[in-house]
Formats: sequence, structure tokens, C-alpha cells
Amino acid sequence: MHPTTVSFATLLFTLILFPSLSSANLDSGKNAVRVPLKRSWPVTHGSSGSGDNPTPGLVNARSLRAHLKWTDKKYRSTFTAYQSNTGSSHPLAPPSVPPRQSREAERKRRASLEEYSNLPGFARESVAARSSSVPGAISLTEENGDMWIGAISVGSPPQNFTVVFDTGSSDILLPSASCNSTCDGHNRYDPSQSTTSVNLNQTFSLTYGDGSSAVGELYSDDVLIGGYEAVNQTLGAAVTYSANFQAPTFNSDGLLGLGFPQISVYGQPPVFQTLTSDGAVPESLFGITLSSVSGKSELMIGATDTDMYNQSSVVHVSVSLAAYWQIRMDGLTRPGLNNSGEVVIANTTSYAEAIIDTGTTLIVTSDDNAQKYYADVPGAELVPSLGSGVWSVPCDSIGSILPSITFGGQAFAVSSSTFNLGQVSDNSTNCVAGLAGGGSDYYIIGDVFLQNVYTVFDVGNSRVGFAKLA
Repeated sequence: MHPTTVSFATLLFTLILFPSLSSANLDSGKNAVRVPLKRSWPVTHGSSGSGDNPTPGLVNARSLRAHLKWTDKKYRSTFTAYQSNTGSSHPLAPPSVPPRQSREAERKRRASLEEYSNLPGFARESVAARSSSVPGAISLTEENGDMWIGAISVGSPPQNFTVVFDTGSSDILLPSASCNSTCDGHNRYDPSQSTTSVNLNQTFSLTYGDGSSAVGELYSDDVLIGGYEAVNQTLGAAVTYSANFQAPTFNSDGLLGLGFPQISVYGQPPVFQTLTSDGAVPESLFGITLSSVSGKSELMIGATDTDMYNQSSVVHVSVSLAAYWQIRMDGLTRPGLNNSGEVVIANTTSYAEAIIDTGTTLIVTSDDNAQKYYADVPGAELVPSLGSGVWSVPCDSIGSILPSITFGGQAFAVSSSTFNLGQVSDNSTNCVAGLAGGGSDYYIIGDVFLQNVYTVFDVGNSRVGFAKLA
């Protein structure tokens, strides 16, 4: 069989999960898994103070640059997957989505595929008998002070892995037992040791914007996530990892997407859709709250945690197009300076589209929109050394230009503590602001906003809910 070659990319994710059964708990009424989270800020070295005027830390320039580049590659790649799956371009995709590769990069990719096809066990048959597993709960903890690592179990008997959870992609990728030295430092998936593993006899090449790739084979196997089992879930077992996934740069073993099937690189249902179709979760949704305050962050699988938000403030917005968690944004404004009127970047007549992405830190939009946002702010300036579209403003005035974003007719304010990413450099009086250009006319809504609300990703009703925190 000819290999299936697809494009894919990932980013420096800010939300990752790790299991510790002792501190997770179940919602007694709905059998939903409540997962406490801690929050680590990967693009800031640290800060002190509290309230609306925290003392800024120092921005981590290297992490911020990498984060923005990976975000761009991720969306280019998933736009390509959408086109492959549906036969048409995504309405938000730029005119030319496929990344350009050098001849040398293409030669290396083909060589990797040829090498892979000659590996022992390429056509290995797997036993399809399915065994049951007892649902459990997962708890989340911090890994190395930079990211959030989480875990899933795959196969029978279970093999344990740490993965990145991301609402902006849709596939599971793990290192294979047959992987070369590029997978060193990671736990590896061994399909021959799982009685529920089935070789789908398809290869894949996940090609990145920089020409590097991950190459491997597709399997189906049982995946246990948060106490729930996704039976016969498609996953990719890589036999080579690009630099973006290699240890110690990438601390988790692999990644797991929570988007819709239309952006699946494998062209298969994502794990949460499998759980839903199998009736494994009490409700087809998951809720997330993020906070820099210890003990206030949480992921709820199969329900929402009503103790975490003001129930009377809940608004729901239908997904515009099932692919990303894409919804209509009713408005984005900020206060005017010197008693001038508010600055309106988007309103109901703008027909602005927003993608809600737990895997992105900033609010990202077009250069024109960002220019409009900072136009009359004294001392505001682009900081190209930190990445495309990054802006800084004087630290002592950043609290005066905080955005308010409206969804479903409800305005939600962004706090200074989340909008201020830290000082540009040592002894600088400017701080990096949480809204950046470098994107397109749509908006990617990341953790700068999401830390200020409770967010519900409602798969069953294809909608996103927001509520004010309790």
C-alpha cells in the first residue's frame, strides 16, 4: 500500500496533563471526572504581586518566539488537513496553505518512508480481541515548572504515556517501539504487546512547515483517558520524531487533539468523538478553567463544575464550522486614553470569527487589527526580536488598555495579570502585551483570555460556552 502523506504541526502547548489517582475525584451526580489543574506560564520567567497591578516578570524570549512559530505551523497544517478531508479550502485559510519544502527536505522525507517500509513487522497482524478496563480518575500536576504533563493508557495490558491535550488539533501521536534514536527519552508504544492493537496497514508522514517530519504507521487500539475508554481509537505510532518532538525540548511522550474530525490528519474520529459515540461519557462535553492561583485550575470531563462559575452568566455560541472550535465573536474593545471613547476593534457588524484554543497562549489576529489596537498608546511598539506581530507597551500603563471580548452578547474582561506577559528585557520599562498580530483576520483566543472565564467545549451540541468565574 502506498503511504498516506499528510501535513501536521504542533506548538509549545501550555496545557498538558499528568495522572495521580490520589487527588482526582468524581462528580457523584454525573460520574464525571473532575481534574484539578495547576498553571505554569511558559513564556514568562515569573512575576510577583497580585491584583490588577502585578509586578511583571521577565518574558522568556526563546519560548515566546517558538510558541508563535509553532502556532503558525499548526494552523497551516490543520488547514491542509481540512482541505484533504473535505475537498475544499477552509474559509479562514490563507490563499496558499501547504508549506514549501526544499528538495533536500523532500528527499529526506521520502528516504524516511522507504526506510520505514523495510522495518521488521511492517505487515504484522495484531490480535483484535478486546479486554475491559476499569475506569479511573486522573489528576494533574506540574512537570519541570514549564508545562503541564498528562497521561493516557493505550492497549491491553495498558501502556502509559504522557501527552499534550490541545483543542486546536485532532489526532493522537505516540513514539513507536520501532522508533530510532529520535524518540530517546520517551516511552514507546509497542503494538505487539497489546492484545487490542490492530495494524491498519497505513503509513503516515506528518510534515512540518520547516520541512522536518514524523513518520510512522497507523493503528487502532483502546485508549483510556480520564477514566473513560475509547475503543478501537486510531493513533499514529512514529518511527522517527522531528526535532520539535525530541527530548529534552519536548518533555511529554506525544500529543492528543480535542478538535473535530475535519482537521484530523489521519481522517479518523478524534478520541473525544469516539468516547461520545460509544456512550462512554455522561455528557458529550468537557469544561476547563485556568488560573495562575494555585488550586483554581481544573478540567472536568463529561460535565461542568458548577462550583467554578456563575451559572447565571453562562452564554453559548454555536460552532460556525465544525473543524476548530470556531465561533462568532461579537466584539473586541479596549478603553480609550485621556477620556476618549473606547477603541472598537470588532463588533457585531464585523462578523469576526474566533478559534478557541487551549494550546495557544496569546490572543492572535492580523497585523492590521493589532496596529489598530495599539495605535494611540504612547510608547507602544513592535518587538520583532520576540516574534512576528508581538507588541510591547509601558509597564505602568498596560492596565489601562485591557481588552474586553464579547461572545453571545456577554462581555468578558481580560485582567492585567493575564494580559501582561512580562518585561521585554532586564531593566526595560516596557512589557509584552497579550494581543499580537502576525495572524489573519480571524482571532485565535488563547490562555490570555481563557484564564478569565470558565469554558465549556460542548461536542454534542457543537457549541462553546463561557461563564464568569465564581
